[in-house]
Amino acid sequence: MKNTDLLQRLTKLGFPLFHVDDLQANETIAELAKSHDDRLWEGFPIVLANASKDHLFDFDTTQTILKNKKDYNDFYSLFLISLALYKHMNLKTSWINALYDNIKFIDEEKIDFIVAQLATREKIYIAEKYLEPERLENTFNNYFSQKTIRDKQMKMDYEELSLEYAMSKIFTARQKEIFLKRAHGKKMTKTEREYYYRVIKKKAVALANNDLHILARKAIS
Repeated sequence: MKNTDLLQRLTKLGFPLFHVDDLQANETIAELAKSHDDRLWEGFPIVLANASKDHLFDFDTTQTILKNKKDYNDFYSLFLISLALYKHMNLKTSWINALYDNIKFIDEEKIDFIVAQLATREKIYIAEKYLEPERLENTFNNYFSQKTIRDKQMKMDYEELSLEYAMSKIFTARQKEIFLKRAHGKKMTKTEREYYYRVIKKKAVALANNDLHILARKAIS
């Protein structure tokens, strides 16, 4: 698989700019390990985290895909580096705990060694390459910081659409325009003010009634 194809399949598993079918999560993680691309490897902990928390990652399935021993060893090294990064960043979740079921007891010592490398900013050697601890940590932090911003924006967009939909059920387009002018303290024409007090305010008063709000909640529950 070309790296360009791999890039297109990585977004849902965490690397910005990429898309991947949920059903191909294990194949994508395997291809990521085989890519030998330093920049992509720095994002491996993000991809593994997203796939694991969404219950898309299966260690045995990924191992089966990696038939070449060297490819599997690279994957397993990246897997241990990811666990070490989570530990270094003091992340504690049920899906991280589940990942530990896939390693041997002796490998916990390797994880602790990598944690120490991360703490001292010592380069981590893997497959004739060196990964920079600071870049690993920054890539992980930057992604989830951006994700938080994206999630907040999505929530704001949803709330705005929800409000627009609710108002469209109560007001005509013109009534909504005048209602929002009044609510935001914007200047209205004489005709708009008269129409607001004659028609729109009656609806607004009803909407502001707490008892009506409670009854409406009960009626739709």
